[in-house]
Amino acid sequence: MVLASTGRFYRLLSSATILLPWLSFQPNQHLLANAFSTTISVDTSSIIRLRPDGSANDILYNLLQQQEQQQADNYEEQSSQSPTLVLEGFISKRRAIGKHLIFLDVMPVDKVPTLDISSDISKNKKKKGAATLDGDDSLSEIVPVQAIMRRDFWNGIQNQTTDNINNSSASMSSFDVYHKIIQPGTYCRIQGQVGPSRNQKEAILFCHSITYTLANNNPQHLRNVLKFVQDGVLDATEVLNALPILSQVEELNPSLSSNNNQTYGELAMEILDRFPRKFLMNPSQLMGSSDSAKVQLLPPVPAEFRTPPSQIAASSGSSIVDQQQDDDDMITITQALQDRNNEQVTDQKKAITITGWIQNRRRYQDSVSVLEVVDEFSSLASSTSSSDTEESNDDGSAKNELDMRNSKLKDLWKQRIYAVLHPSALGTRSEEELNIYGNILSSGARVTMQGFMMMQSDDTSSETNGDGSSAATFWVTKCRLLRSSWRPGDIRQLLDLVHDGKFDVEEAAGALEIPYSQVEDLAEGATSAAERQWLTAEVTQSLQGENSRVGKISDAMLQSLATFGSARDEYPIQDVNTFERSDDDGSQSTDTASILESNEGNPRRTSLEGSRWQYKKRPQLEFMVDQIAEVLRSHPDYGKRKLNVVDIGGGKGLLSNLLAETFGDDVVVQVIEISRAATVNGMMRAKRRGLENIRFDAMDATKVDVQSNKDVVVALHACGVLSDVALGHAVSQGAGFVICPCCFRSNPHLRVSIPKEDNGNLDVELVTAEEFLDVDPDQYTSLKQLAELQGDIKLASKAMHTVNALRASAVDKLWQSKKGSQQRINTSVKTFPIGFSTRNFCLVGKYDVS
Repeated sequence: MVLASTGRFYRLLSSATILLPWLSFQPNQHLLANAFSTTISVDTSSIIRLRPDGSANDILYNLLQQQEQQQADNYEEQSSQSPTLVLEGFISKRRAIGKHLIFLDVMPVDKVPTLDISSDISKNKKKKGAATLDGDDSLSEIVPVQAIMRRDFWNGIQNQTTDNINNSSASMSSFDVYHKIIQPGTYCRIQGQVGPSRNQKEAILFCHSITYTLANNNPQHLRNVLKFVQDGVLDATEVLNALPILSQVEELNPSLSSNNNQTYGELAMEILDRFPRKFLMNPSQLMGSSDSAKVQLLPPVPAEFRTPPSQIAASSGSSIVDQQQDDDDMITITQALQDRNNEQVTDQKKAITITGWIQNRRRYQDSVSVLEVVDEFSSLASSTSSSDTEESNDDGSAKNELDMRNSKLKDLWKQRIYAVLHPSALGTRSEEELNIYGNILSSGARVTMQGFMMMQSDDTSSETNGDGSSAATFWVTKCRLLRSSWRPGDIRQLLDLVHDGKFDVEEAAGALEIPYSQVEDLAEGATSAAERQWLTAEVTQSLQGENSRVGKISDAMLQSLATFGSARDEYPIQDVNTFERSDDDGSQSTDTASILESNEGNPRRTSLEGSRWQYKKRPQLEFMVDQIAEVLRSHPDYGKRKLNVVDIGGGKGLLSNLLAETFGDDVVVQVIEISRAATVNGMMRAKRRGLENIRFDAMDATKVDVQSNKDVVVALHACGVLSDVALGHAVSQGAGFVICPCCFRSNPHLRVSIPKEDNGNLDVELVTAEEFLDVDPDQYTSLKQLAELQGDIKLASKAMHTVNALRASAVDKLWQSKKGSQQRINTSVKTFPIGFSTRNFCLVGKYDVS
């Protein structure tokens, strides 16, 4: 698609078109209506535009069925290529799994705002703007299309054989860029191929390129977009067309010039403020800003699940499966399917009880949920194996990968039961109770259910297993949660339900695998919201394991753990679980809590009970102050002179301002932060507190003055190599340190300053993180990947321990090699309670005064 250099937003085609390589035409409407049935062939050389009339999902599924039929009939020539599909619309939901996979819900619409840039925008600030969608009630009626961004399918290049839909700028940007900028509320143009969904009777659009077409109104999202333009990884023309308020590229580039003192965030706010009110989409409009709004955005109930079969009447009595029920009465999913296939379930009035794991869940309107229940749960059950992926990529055929995925999903569908939670079948449950179970019975949970399996001959469901056989539909009359999902949101919701008296204590204790007495305390209101959040993190860790892993573990990752195992032995974890958590009233043995709370009676920071500040930031700050206090007091000159403390990547100074106030005249604090806006914010905070022993410098952390005689180096949640940079400064200057690392794979471009071996203590050289740690780069990359593993915190924590032990070892080796060093350091690896943060490791270097 050729985009006008004036930046005027292009108009969408209002009618469906099929675009052939060298010709665009309007097809016969009767032919178009029937062109996607399984009996009519689709020209696979064409590019098919999905229409915003509700037909997109049907078209996708019928295309998938047609391809399967062609394969079954050995139509090799017809099935060798898949048609390219074009979808335009708003991103309504986004779920990223790591850095390689994103699930998107796309709302296909053609009612897109246009902007007349020749008019006086300032006079139209309070007008709705043309064709605005914000606040449009019709949004809830649009059925979204599922799309998936996978790195191995991505090429970033749109079809180059059709001039009027080609945008070569997409090829200039990587998957990682679009991974960040495709957010809810943005309007995008997606090209890709049809592929199987993990849900039956559904297809999904596998993206191979996306054009960022219209921004949303979130300044944080736009900030990232502007930064990518400045970095040269996102085409300015593409962004210009997504910001039609800007008339030309020449208006955008000076704003991003290095001579402009505005931060990206400030520039984003200024640009968005120029748009008429409600012109750009508010992400909350598509995602739901409240529970009731989210329920309204659920899809309608499919016809096959709308009404229970006439043979099933709502059960009488309790709708909870009796915990004392004989295990012999419970059958596995496999056994239930075998009985069904053998037609042994002859009396549909006789209920059976099944037990299994929830693989997938779909929620619908009217309190209806459909659970896919299996005997063995795996978070990777719908994925192809790594070997399959590599094989498909070797011949360059994404089509082969989709075919293998389709085949695997068909096999998986035959091994699961579709359990329907319906108000008319679960008659004794209130709507609130049904919604509760619809929420907590999520993927990864284990459940026992009583109900009726419908025979194939009488099954009213139109679901199939992909081979013509009817899917196993189980209408639930009673259910019980046996084990909660490990996901923090599900666990926190369950804890809150118990606290509010809306969930059975005994059932919750078993599902969370925690003592009954602890759940009783929750039910009696003896816990605060912050304590429930801490417990959430702890239970999450205990419930995670091999089956919950989101990602694949390679042999190289496991080998890296073995290779560096000696480092873990040398630097065992010192678990600081004895650290006293502060109560809501702020009372604590140290002075830190009182400083955080008040200054001469004035509140330091006000926050709601159970807020992120209360259960995460504040306890971490208190932990850091305690550790830093130990390091300061170990310094030989403590109390004799002001000690110089430098905070690497200190942001707006939450930690540094607290240090300056806590230790007063004993310290002088310097904050090193690359963001000028953050340093300005920090200076204003310090000024309001009357702090004169702190300074903020907006600069690159790798360029800290090595001659400045630092005594203690600190960093809280230093991302990636920034932790190594901070440790390098500590070694170079003979300083103590308290470093709390964060993620492990970011900031790979940073260089670490270490002492030169032949030129004295104060001369340094810049090296990579791998050179600083003296490790093989490939092995270290595998170790960092394992440290970022999601869904198995135990294994990820072992990798985190290994990385930090390697850092501790590097510090000690370099410290010992320093010529003329008069100080010795004791280096340790500590952890604080995981309830404060899953990034709960801390490297501490105290002066050895022995």
